[in-house]
Amino acid sequence: MQKNNTNVKTRILIADDEALIRQDVKEILTEVGYEVVAEAKDGYHALELAKLTLPDLMILDIKMPNINGLEAAEEIQIALNKRIPTVILTAYNQIELVQKAGEVGAFAFLTKPVKPQDLIASIETAKSRARELESLHQDISDLKEKLEIRKLVEKAKGLIMKKLNLDEPEAMHYLQKKSMDDRVSIKSVAEKIIREGVKA
Repeated sequence: MQKNNTNVKTRILIADDEALIRQDVKEILTEVGYEVVAEAKDGYHALELAKLTLPDLMILDIKMPNINGLEAAEEIQIALNKRIPTVILTAYNQIELVQKAGEVGAFAFLTKPVKPQDLIASIETAKSRARELESLHQDISDLKEKLEIRKLVEKAKGLIMKKLNLDEPEAMHYLQKKSMDDRVSIKSVAEKIIREGVKA
């Protein structure tokens, strides 16, 4: 299998209660250039190792002692306070498991026995979906910020119009000029006006 150097920075945690499967998965990943940072024998072990290694991606068996793969995925992401792309391994191809896996942040679902090409495809799919989700969250965050700024500007404009007896375009010009003169964002200007009032 050809090594792909673009995968070198993807740090992966593997968790499966079967040592042979862990070894097989590790060999596949290492051969194509991924970095295996931890190997866990059960869900609890995976949780402890994830806290220590902070992996970029996890491959978790769904049925493990103590804490199963889905529970481990959920607890790890709560503990690390971040969503980690996860590939779930299972010997059981059941719809309810797929749905539950999606709920806890699993972006790919792989049935055993694991084939190298399927594993690599699942990892890349998980990484791609994680990037898409991160981009969506960023877009939402940006939109919220824009709406917050708009609310502040509208409130500040109202205060300026009332205090200085200006119309709306003039009040907006006042804000923009103040922003340029003070070399601060229009949000900062609006916040200051709302907090301290308008100085004639």
